[in-house]
Amino acid sequence: MKEILQQVKEELENAYSNPQSSKLDRCIEQLQAAKAQYGDKGTMIADAIRAVEQARNAQPTVEQAGDISSAAAFGEAYNALDQAIESYTKTHNDPY
Repeated sequence: MKEILQQVKEELENAYSNPQSSKLDRCIEQLQAAKAQYGDKGTMIADAIRAVEQARNAQPTVEQAGDISSAAAFGEAYNALDQAIESYTKTHNDPY
């Protein structure tokens, strides 16, 4: 799961820099398939999917105008993916 999240994060960065060459639809499909296969940690993966969908929807605006709200959608998706990656990186060593 961590590898999939990292790939999606890299594609999100690419989509922000080069909106024409983005594959965010494929990334959303990957996340949905991974969620179905591996499950979700609370709502973390569902939240990441929703954030990437919002970034995908903001993509034309980033390409044309680059306004704050469209950039914020990408920032939100980036943070959601970053948090999800971190949750799969950290181990829980609490014996209770």
